[in-house]
Order: sequence, then structure tokens, then C-alpha cells
Amino acid sequence: MPSRGRTGEVKLYIAVDTEGEACITRESSDTAAYGTFQAEYLRTVATREAAAAVEGAREAGADDIVVHDSGFIRGVTPIGMVLRYDELPRGIRIALGRAFMKEVAAEGFDAAFLLGHHAMADTPGGVMAHTFSPVTIKGMALNGTPIGEIGIEALQLGALGIPVVLVTADEAGCREARDLLGGIELAAVKRGLGLHAAVSLHPDDACDLIRRKARRAIERQGEIAPFRMDGPFELHIECFTGDQARTWAQKLGGEPAGAAGCVVRADSPLDLW
Repeated sequence: MPSRGRTGEVKLYIAVDTEGEACITRESSDTAAYGTFQAEYLRTVATREAAAAVEGAREAGADDIVVHDSGFIRGVTPIGMVLRYDELPRGIRIALGRAFMKEVAAEGFDAAFLLGHHAMADTPGGVMAHTFSPVTIKGMALNGTPIGEIGIEALQLGALGIPVVLVTADEAGCREARDLLGGIELAAVKRGLGLHAAVSLHPDDACDLIRRKARRAIERQGEIAPFRMDGPFELHIECFTGDQARTWAQKLGGEPAGAAGCVVRADSPLDLW
């Protein structure tokens, strides 16, 4: 049986990104920003996969669930306003808008799911692989080791005592999660053939897989430890231009490093991003 929080509930945090869903590749563009051709379909499939995760988690005993709309579709939706909320299961809470993960998760949860995620920038076979911004960031390294969004998010959740127990993504994203987080539950919904090409599960089959994996993840969540690393931390961000690096340095409280990079130093992962 899953472990219980202080209130007797199984509290679950679900973060939903917008690249790792089934049958999603979106089109490439000259600016490296992902295009809008699949935008409305993406909103539908991301909502359906989030609903499947909620349903599977509830079957295993999760009874206090927050779904965090944490993605965006460039040119179509603002950050955190992607999902179709009235199509999600009733009885959950929904975080939306410019809400940071560390702010939402700070109330405390027993477990976390990362849905619709993707591999870090320059990952072979990674569908829309990037690290936070495909337009401005070439890649990131934490204390000398390449890291992507899955790693940064798992590390911040781990600093709050919350284990990531399920990741859904393309195969490359799932491999990244496995290599970093160990034996968590994974749901690979497509295999990348390039940045904008994939062989995908049927959307209904993907939802079935996510529902099963969500149920199993909650059943196992007491076995999975939060992801933690020893500090202090140095996050090196390599950008495409020096102006971009200076902008990120100012935004994150870091300093320029090299021709097109910046470095952010912190004692806690919560202060890195």
C-alpha cells in the first residue's frame, strides 16, 4: 500500500509539459521555435493523458491530486494555460498560469509525476529535445554533468522531499529519466526518428499505458526515494549568443561565462532555476 501523508491522504503532484505526448511532433521552423500546426490537437491529447494519470493514481489510492499545467505552445497559449480544464476529472486541484514548480510543490506531496516530458537538448532521437528554451539555450550542465528539464525538476522536487515516481515521454526522455532516477515507472509513448519525427502509440493506447503506469507508480511510491545531490551547485548554461547568456544571467542571478554562456551558483537546487 502507498505511504500516507500527515493528513491521511496520498498527495500527488502532476506536472504536465507539452512535447512528450503521443502523436505529437509539431513542425520545425527556421527560428528553432516549435510551430503551431498541432497546437489544438496537443491541447486535447495533453489533457487526455493527464486525465488518464489521475484515473490510474486514484485507483491506487491517491486522493489529493494537483495537476500543474506547466507547458505552453508558442504563438498559441501563454505559459501554464494549455490544458482543457473542464475535461479533466473532477475533484482535483489545478495549478495554472506562471506558477513555478517549486512554488506549487512547496505545500508538500508524497509523490510526483512528470507527464509529457522530453529529453535534454542535442539528445539523439529525442523528439523536440531541448532544455527549457530551444530558441536561447544550447544546453546545460550541473556540476560538470549535462542535465535537462527532467533532472532539474526531479532535483527541485527532491529538495522538497518529493520523489518522482513516474515519467511519461518519448523513449529518449524515458531513458534519460531511468539513467538519472533509477527504477521509477516510465511510460514511453513514442520513439523518435529525429527532432520532428516519431513512431507513436495510438493516443488511446498511450492513455491506457499511462493509466497502468500511474497506478503502479502510486503502489510503489513508498519504495522510491527523492532524487538528491550534494551541493554546492554550479549550473552552466550555454546559449546561442552572448546577449542571450547575459539575459539568462540577469534573470537567474548568475554571471556571464565565456562568449555565450553563464553560470548560476547556489547551495540549494531551489535557487538554481
